[in-house]
Amino acid sequence: MNDVNTLIEELRTLISTSEFSAEERFQVAMNRMAGFLADAFGGEKAEVAVLWHRGDSLSFLWPDFLAEAKELPVRSRLPIAANIFRSGSSFLDNRFMQRDHMVEYEFVKEPDGESRRIWKMMGAAITVDGERLGVVQISRKRSAFGEPGPDFTPADLELLEKLAARLGPFMKAVIPFPL
Repeated sequence: MNDVNTLIEELRTLISTSEFSAEERFQVAMNRMAGFLADAFGGEKAEVAVLWHRGDSLSFLWPDFLAEAKELPVRSRLPIAANIFRSGSSFLDNRFMQRDHMVEYEFVKEPDGESRRIWKMMGAAITVDGERLGVVQISRKRSAFGEPGPDFTPADLELLEKLAARLGPFMKAVIPFPL
């Protein structure tokens, strides 16, 4: 957890600086947090998703290529993120590909021009000061000829929950729109 302390110090400095616009602080902070989470779970930044509660929906904050995607209604039953947000319960499924889920976001082209299916996923609610604000998900994707990577473990999910709790206030601090 020492690495997260270093990240938190970087985020504190970033939040307090006036060298960057609010939008730039948001982009830098989200990029750093996504990179940290990807490294923590042996994945890529494109396998990290952060969704934030706005009105009656969840909006993608990360990955940035999904930021313009349609929002997920919180009341919808199919999106895993909506279920995590509503219940506050974490989620882990190493057979995610076999589960009924929204696949439309998996076909959005990533920056490299490819689209990859999600094979495994875990997620946790982001709660700050007792208020549920969003969801963080880590997935294992795979292209047509690649392997989706190792299974997530209960220890991985526990770590994700702890990291969501530690990083949540910093996500909230850099959001460039009203909550």
